[in-house]
Amino acid sequence: MCSHCSLGGTIRALLLLCCLLLASTASFAKLVAGRDFRNGILDAELVVIVLQQSPDSFRVEEVFLGNANKGDSIQLSGFRLFTEQQYGPDIVEPITSDTRILLFLHHKKDTPTAWEPTYFGYSFFWVQNPQQMTQLSKTADQAVALRRQWEEAANISDPMRRAEALWPFLSMKDYGPDFLEHTKSALRNISPVSGDYFAEQFDNMPRWNRADLFKDAGAYGGDSLHRTLTNYIAAQQQLYESAALTYKLDRNDALASWNTTPENVKDIYGDIYYGLAGLASFRRRDDLPMIRDIARWAVKYGLEQTCEAALDAFRTMPDKDNLPVISLIWKRFPLGSGKGDEIFHVDVIQALCTHKYVQTIPLLAPFVTDGFAGAEAQAALAEIVGRDLGQKPQPWLDWYKTVSGPRRQNQNSH
Repeated sequence: MCSHCSLGGTIRALLLLCCLLLASTASFAKLVAGRDFRNGILDAELVVIVLQQSPDSFRVEEVFLGNANKGDSIQLSGFRLFTEQQYGPDIVEPITSDTRILLFLHHKKDTPTAWEPTYFGYSFFWVQNPQQMTQLSKTADQAVALRRQWEEAANISDPMRRAEALWPFLSMKDYGPDFLEHTKSALRNISPVSGDYFAEQFDNMPRWNRADLFKDAGAYGGDSLHRTLTNYIAAQQQLYESAALTYKLDRNDALASWNTTPENVKDIYGDIYYGLAGLASFRRRDDLPMIRDIARWAVKYGLEQTCEAALDAFRTMPDKDNLPVISLIWKRFPLGSGKGDEIFHVDVIQALCTHKYVQTIPLLAPFVTDGFAGAEAQAALAEIVGRDLGQKPQPWLDWYKTVSGPRRQNQNSH
């Protein structure tokens, strides 16, 4: 992979930012979630109720978790009580002698001696009346008890029993997003046992939960999960083909079709995308023929997101036979077509940059003039050619003709 292509994610982010900046500032809104004792408790080293002594110093009133004692002082530089608002600035409340604050704390990564609230600085709760402190104690007890339950499951020595015990914590409804992410991480650590268990549970899982897991299926591993996933993708393709006939979906105008497509068909669209992303995450090169077939199928039906998943697969598993499919995808979903179903050119460039073959040159050369990723394309071409031919496509194409011409003549003579 060319060293410059690692900048592709940054470039994509800049493109998205540029698009967002065109919108009216009045339309901006933060994603705001209410405080939840389930978020941040698994990362906490210290759970305490405190009283402010000075702007940056807090005295421990009660300890629920960690190495601290009542009366200890904790330094929290710049700490404030705030409530995020979807629109406008945060609401900041005063801290008085009556304020009691429940904190889930861990040490800062860059300053190991300093403390900060967990969960992006958001894990704290407060009351403005000392008589309401029992509310904070109850919240702390619930959080610590839930943590103990999770730790008990995560520490089971037998991997299969551990997977079974951890599985309920994947429920976003029951345990929230933080438990979900920690649980996924713990399950990945017991691959491929967790993958085998995933395969057993596959058919009975809620759709959204299953999709969230199988987009990273390779991290859980196992032949059973791999087989389950490939069969599932094939089944979803058949369902989509039937739906396309039933609802007369327009392959040439995916956006119009999307606006009139029933929700269950949209679900199939998403499942094929996540399924292909999951298949690619196994990084099995023997899957490439199947991935290429799915990509061609997705081009036929105008499924742009599935083609994005295919490009990600090709980026991590370069192969000469990928090149015609990459070209097909770009011709079908060119950026700037105005149809709504467009693929970022950065995704195409990233995929092509890893294909260090002479045959890549005519596909990648047109991108050297690109304002965002031209340098990345040029660097990859230089690796293929062995020297830098500049920032214009034609010298690269001319070089390709000199190399490929005799080869084609020889092939034609046979």
